Amino acid sequence: MNTPLSKEMLFTYFSGQATVLQKQLIEEWLGEPGNTERYFEWLQEWENSHPQFLPDVGEAFKNVQALLTEPSANEGNPHAGVTGSPSLPWRNWLRIAAAILLMAGASGYYYRDAILYRHYRTGYAQSRTVQLSDGSRVSLLANSDLKLLRWGFGRIGRDVYLTGEAGFVVTHQVDHQPFTVHTPDQGKVTVLGTEFFVYTRKRGTQVVLSKGKVQISSPEMAVPLDMKPGEKASVATDGKIAIQPLTVTELKDPAVWQEHHFHFDHTTLADASRELNAVFGLKIVVSDPALAARQVTGTFKARQADELLSVLSEMLDMRVLVGNDQVRLVPDSTDTN
Repeated sequence: MNTPLSKEMLFTYFSGQATVLQKQLIEEWLGEPGNTERYFEWLQEWENSHPQFLPDVGEAFKNVQALLTEPSANEGNPHAGVTGSPSLPWRNWLRIAAAILLMAGASGYYYRDAILYRHYRTGYAQSRTVQLSDGSRVSLLANSDLKLLRWGFGRIGRDVYLTGEAGFVVTHQVDHQPFTVHTPDQGKVTVLGTEFFVYTRKRGTQVVLSKGKVQISSPEMAVPLDMKPGEKASVATDGKIAIQPLTVTELKDPAVWQEHHFHFDHTTLADASRELNAVFGLKIVVSDPALAARQVTGTFKARQADELLSVLSEMLDMRVLVGNDQVRLVPDSTDTN
C-alpha cells in the first residue's frame, strides 16, 4: 500500500522544518516505486518559489562524506528506520542524493545534475560505445554528450538527452516501454525497438532511420511525425520537421552516419566549417563571403581534419593556411603576402 504524502509535507521538509514523524513518512514514501520523479518535480517547484535560499554547498558535501565513511547510527537497531522496509543499496544512495539536493538548493543546479544524471562524453575526434542497462547500445561520435538518469533508468522511463551525434540500437522491452532521445532544441525521437542515428548540432537536428519505426516531434509541431526505414528527418532551427527518403549515396553506405563520415548535401563552406569545428575542435575562419557561400555535396571519410580540408581545397579552388591557432580558408587567387 502506498504511503500517503502531500506536497505540503515535502515543502515543509525542504524548508528544514519537518518533524521526526514526517521525515520517517518521507523516507518510506521515497522507497516506493514511482515516487522518485515526483519528489524531484516538487523539489524544483519549491526551489523556484524560494530564490532567496543560499546553501552552503561545501558543508553539504562534508555531511555527505560523513554519511559515506561513518557507520550508520541505526545499524544493529531493529527498531530504527521504517518497519518492514528492506535496506536496498539503491535506496540508500537515493537518500544520500536527496540530502545533497536539499542542501544544494536553488543555486546548486550543477551539483543536482551531477547527482541525478550519468554523463557519457567524447572529446574531439573521439568515439565510444556505451551499453545501457536495458540492453540498448549507443555509439557516441566526436564531441558528444549522452545524459540519462543515474537511478531509475529502465524503471521509471528510458529517456536520454543527447548533444552531438550518436547511433542507437534500442532493445525492445516486454512491457513495450518507449525509448526517447531528447535533443537540445527540445525535440524528441521516440521508439520501441529500432536502429537509428541522431545528429544534433547548432544548425539543426537530423534523424536517420535504419530499422523499425520512430516518432519525431518538436515544440512547433502539434502532432509527432512517423518515420519509416530509409528515411531522413531534418528539424530546422524554427522547429519545422521535413522527412524525405535517403539519397542513393546514403542508402549504399549505411556507415555514412558513423565514425568520422561527413555528409554534405549542397552545404555551404561556412556550414561545413562549423561542422569541422564541432568534431575536431578547430577554429576555421572563412573571411571571403563568396568562398563561404560556395556549396559542397558528397560523402567524405576523414580521421583528421586536414584530410577533409585537403579534399575541399581541391573541390572549391581554395587554400588552407594554418597559423596563430586558427585555420584560414582563402580563395586560391588571394595574395596572402
